[in-house]
Amino acid sequence: MSQKQSNKLSREIKIKKVKASSGFEEMLDRIPAELMLTIILNGRKLSTISCSPESPIDITVGYLINNGYINSYSDISLLKICHQKINGIISKNDVFINVEVEAAIVADNIEFKQNFISSACGNIDDFIFDIGLSKIKSQLKIMAEHILRLNKQNSETQQHKKESGGLHSASLFNSMGDLVLTAEDIGRHNCIDKIAGRISIMKIDVSDKMIYTTGRLSIDAVYKIIKMKIPVVVTNSSVTYSAVLFAKKLNLTAIGYARGGRFNIYSHPERIIYKTG
Repeated sequence: MSQKQSNKLSREIKIKKVKASSGFEEMLDRIPAELMLTIILNGRKLSTISCSPESPIDITVGYLINNGYINSYSDISLLKICHQKINGIISKNDVFINVEVEAAIVADNIEFKQNFISSACGNIDDFIFDIGLSKIKSQLKIMAEHILRLNKQNSETQQHKKESGGLHSASLFNSMGDLVLTAEDIGRHNCIDKIAGRISIMKIDVSDKMIYTTGRLSIDAVYKIIKMKIPVVVTNSSVTYSAVLFAKKLNLTAIGYARGGRFNIYSHPERIIYKTG
């Protein structure tokens, strides 16, 4: 994953466009690509994720960390991408792939449920709530003016959304509002997992970072952010009540509706500094 994404996130297809003024028109349209990525952990099928084809390693590592199966990328001893054969056809990475992982998992008694995770909603396995989370410890302070710029900066990184639409994004910024990492995907939770994977692989210190994400900030997304130990999360959309309660309890600053020159702080506003006078 990098600031300059490859063209894997979208595909061209022939369509017929209908206009009231001119009738049918044949043309090429660019639409989001979708991948069914199956994680096989220690020889057992764990989950199949509907996601964009970009950065399968990042999303695999991030998913395993954020869902409590491993603590970090260093727990993984083997990680291999394999093609699946569907009805005798090799997918060539376009539709189905397996990612085989050998790793030291958090607990031996984890129940493998073989989940299917759609791009439309998030997922947290039940056992993770028994593991618990630590409160975020960070002395981070951020100027409000830097947060006001995030929506525009994040939008500028979404090259594939401009081409094909239908994509969410998440971006990691430092305290000055400078871009560190970005990810695009058909699912908002997938974007967060991709960022988590890259953070662990690159061993990035996140105590002075904030994450910007598109789409609603729900309790499962907040859980992932706290698991990643990022002290500030910003979204251009809404924040659910349960997510706010969770963020307050575990010292996460949650900010919503960050667009159009405004934003709402729902928890731990002490991290945000305002210029006065």
